Amino acid sequence: MIKVFHCGHDSHHKKPCDILHPTGLNNYLFLLVKQHAWVYIDGQKHPVQPNSILLFPPNIPIHYGCDAAGYNDDWIHFDLFDDDRMLLDSFSFPYCDILHPRDFHRLSDYAKMISDEFHLDGLYREDIIDRLMHIFLYALDDELKKTAECSAVPSAIQKYHREFAQIRTQIYNAPSADWSVNRLADTLCLSCSHFQHLYKRFFGCSCQHDIILARIALAKFYLATTNMGICQLSLFCGYETDLHFMRQFKRYTGVTPSEYRMQTRSSDIQP
Repeated sequence: MIKVFHCGHDSHHKKPCDILHPTGLNNYLFLLVKQHAWVYIDGQKHPVQPNSILLFPPNIPIHYGCDAAGYNDDWIHFDLFDDDRMLLDSFSFPYCDILHPRDFHRLSDYAKMISDEFHLDGLYREDIIDRLMHIFLYALDDELKKTAECSAVPSAIQKYHREFAQIRTQIYNAPSADWSVNRLADTLCLSCSHFQHLYKRFFGCSCQHDIILARIALAKFYLATTNMGICQLSLFCGYETDLHFMRQFKRYTGVTPSEYRMQTRSSDIQP
């Protein structure tokens, strides 16, 4: 189990701060730094850029701060029990080091959920926090690995990843919407060609191709799980005509919608 002893989200310091724990703490500390700051590592002062994370283990001196007003961070004091100690070790997060996750804001969102739950008096409060902390650790490992994979990608491109990921989620959540690449590009103040280039770089296919894949995936689900008619389904998935739907479905799956429904239904009744 992972137990949180204290935490906070989006904490602000109105004045410059200098925080020193000379003998460390008796628990672990995650810092999610959102403003320019500094930290001492092995006796040397190092700058910390916004959107960085630091993990301090118990009983290690901690010294960090900010020379300007407005220092801002999320922080989680926690400890681990039973098998979760081995879980943390398995991730191999470097202690007392400056970590740069690709999508810092994703992790800050989880920190907010942990903080919100911590300050509630819910019946399952500790169990919910334990599970959120597990999610946070897995997400941190995921983001650090993505950072390593994308180290060759220019930072000018990486900064758009979160916005593009949100757009892709919206597309898959509502494939039938009247999606326009031009309008999507406008939301990020990008030219259509630049938007398309970045989308393909992030996800390996064009935005228009992804919209089609999202609609086909939606159609597959309803063909396999409902008796919705082909004409009704084509409108439900965002197609103007059932003919267009059937042609595109066969092009991407190799079978017609009716054939796909028969295949999935027959596989469900196999002994």
